[in-house]
Amino acid sequence: MILLLLACTANPDDTGAEPLVFPYTYTPQADLQDYEEVRFETETWDPLVDMDQTALYVEKSILHRPGAPVEELEHYDRMRESIPPLGSGTQVDFVGDVMWMGANWSHFLDPAAAMLDGDLRVGNVETPIDPDQPTDKDALPLYAFNAPPEMLDGLPLDVVQLTNNHTMDMGNDGVTATIGQVDARGFARTGVDTHALVDTADGGRIAFLAFAWGMNNRVDAPERNLHIVPFGHLDEDIDLSSVETAIEDARTDGATSVVLLLHWGYEYEYYPDPHFLVLARQLIAMGADLIVGEGPHVVQPPEICSVDSGEAPGVGTCVIDDGLGKPRTAAVLYSLGDFGTTLETLPCKTGIVASVTLDPDVTGLGWQAETSTGGADGTEVVPTALSTDPDVIEENARLDALLGTGWKR
Repeated sequence: MILLLLACTANPDDTGAEPLVFPYTYTPQADLQDYEEVRFETETWDPLVDMDQTALYVEKSILHRPGAPVEELEHYDRMRESIPPLGSGTQVDFVGDVMWMGANWSHFLDPAAAMLDGDLRVGNVETPIDPDQPTDKDALPLYAFNAPPEMLDGLPLDVVQLTNNHTMDMGNDGVTATIGQVDARGFARTGVDTHALVDTADGGRIAFLAFAWGMNNRVDAPERNLHIVPFGHLDEDIDLSSVETAIEDARTDGATSVVLLLHWGYEYEYYPDPHFLVLARQLIAMGADLIVGEGPHVVQPPEICSVDSGEAPGVGTCVIDDGLGKPRTAAVLYSLGDFGTTLETLPCKTGIVASVTLDPDVTGLGWQAETSTGGADGTEVVPTALSTDPDVIEENARLDALLGTGWKR
């Protein structure tokens, strides 16, 4: 599939004058284990039917895919040095997948809440919240989630994303129930039917536009617009027109900054496939200032991108020409990992709180790590900086190497 992508990817320069450069060309990884090549987001196999693929996917959820093409590894080695720390403007804090499947609902986020000190706090709620349907894992279908409304009571967020591959786990009634529970608690929401436009204290207006790669529930037809874009399909030209239209509409409605909240990527992989680097450049060229991704359940490294700067593209840079001739800075946070989970491995338990300053484009980034761990009355989310667990300390060191410490808070 990767070789087909390379053969079919269009030149980033419409004139055809510039040669193809990374991420449009790269050396595919060799000698991968079978489990490393299984990707559910390609939507080419069914976990209830293709049991050999399912078994490999379970193996991947435990062992993960740690590597990347050699050009990408070099790219991020250079990119880490370019990430600017937090700057001027409105600070927005982002967390990844809130996919709690345990107890201790009213307190499980208290220790981590202090990490979110921005003007706005945003995250993806990776579960329906339907009080009329079961919440016990043993009573739910395979790969299906549902949480009680108490989950929302301790959630330190202002804006919640509701479109992801678990949105339809409880069917259309579950979607309606989730919206009701979220609205009753005063959250701004995005991703089901409508997107969010939020006014800031400094007179700006931030658009939070949410899209997802697909749905686990492929039986019930959605009755609402869930903003599905098949980001994970490697063997086709992905239609991004709905995203472009949403960006244009947001600008028409007065958005000074456009943030894309994308549930995309391949699960349990420490680096985004170059396929997603290509998509990110296309989306920024369409007008996005910031892309925030979730879905892989592990943290992936970011990019800082210069738009209309006249710089040369290639390994170590993210250079985009949007045709407007107005220089700006954009950023891509490919995956923030999880913010509350019962997944077993430490890399899945450990996510980041990412902070971004917007004025109105990106002026800086910051990150702090958090992890799901045992507390006095159940599992809770805590800053990794408070842990004395040697395994957590080792995971902190891995994240430092993966992300870079120049923008660490």
